Amino acid sequence: RTEVQQKFLDSQTFRECLDMAPQIRDLAIDFCSCRYAACLASLEKLKEPLSLDVHLHGQVANLCEQIRNKGIVQYFAPFLSVSLHRMAEAFNTDVESMQREVAKLIGQRQLEAKIDSHRKILHASHADHRRSTYQNALRVSGDFLDSTHGLILRMNLLKHDFGVHLVRQKK
Repeated sequence: RTEVQQKFLDSQTFRECLDMAPQIRDLAIDFCSCRYAACLASLEKLKEPLSLDVHLHGQVANLCEQIRNKGIVQYFAPFLSVSLHRMAEAFNTDVESMQREVAKLIGQRQLEAKIDSHRKILHASHADHRRSTYQNALRVSGDFLDSTHGLILRMNLLKHDFGVHLVRQKK
């Protein structure tokens, strides 16, 4: 959302263009403000005029689907689990359609989650961050101990003047 906000809405060049197309400006503002139902309703209204565009006519359905998918991914991002009923309400659809869309996104690896289809809850399936952090701390501490032992050994060798000295021969 912040990227869309910075590159699209806050850009002076695009701001002038958006002022000429208020429907697209409102759509972008709704998307950035997480008002996905309003955003997707506006997008549905713009679908027909956009399909008449010479350059966009073949890509409109794909673009709308990508915008919807991005919205679903962004909606779920801050949660560890969320009810599919609430998601369906936020995206103005029914629960079964939402479950199919989420399952498709999981299959495409755009969404890392698991669906509890009995309770209609979407659970995030994050990697075990605690374990990886613990392993990283162990590795770093082992490296630190090795370098410290090496430094102590070098200091003791220098302290006792133990080392290989080059003797220069006179000619």
